[in-house]
Amino acid sequence: MRAAMKPSWSPASASSTNGSKRKNKRKWHGMDILALQQQVAIYRDENAYKRLFLHFYKGLIRFADTYVRQHEVAEEIVSDVMLKIWTMQEALTGIRNLKVYLFKAVRNGAINHLLRNRHYTTWDIDQLAPEAFVSAGTPEDETIHRELKHRFAEAVSQLPPKCQMVYKLIRENSFTYREVAAILDISENTVDRHLSIAMQRLGAVLQTYRHTSR
Repeated sequence: MRAAMKPSWSPASASSTNGSKRKNKRKWHGMDILALQQQVAIYRDENAYKRLFLHFYKGLIRFADTYVRQHEVAEEIVSDVMLKIWTMQEALTGIRNLKVYLFKAVRNGAINHLLRNRHYTTWDIDQLAPEAFVSAGTPEDETIHRELKHRFAEAVSQLPPKCQMVYKLIRENSFTYREVAAILDISENTVDRHLSIAMQRLGAVLQTYRHTSR
């Protein structure tokens, strides 16, 4: 059917347009996403599709990177999942929590890729680094910020795989325990256990940094 064809807006432009998105960043609510879903599903609104794509793009890329550890592959997986959102047409209105649906679909896509290609590569550590831990004001503050960011990113990359995924979903993507449990197909108690392990290890890194930097 013609309505299910690819949108004229190309997901390949996401990297270049995503930078401008940050300048007007605001907190989205479930009703915002639901309204965009309906515009895409019923009216085939390409602008609404673009807004959904750019809203979820970065978080999905980072999550896919956790599995495949290859940025280009992560981009391909995310683009395929988002294209499916467009081709679903009116079935898209039946998804009650689009964010959980997308992350679970990306997880499945990443796992399928790993099953087909049993090899790993190193991914850019900056993808795992938190946005900020200290206020960067003076040159000295900026130096401290870069060093702490680097140490923290190293610590995150060394977490056990499931701990790292849980940490990123909750701390970086603001999922609830229940949503993470649904995405990873584990219990909420297991989510809590993985997050506790992650926070203990990362807390130890920050504590060590405070002592050594005095």
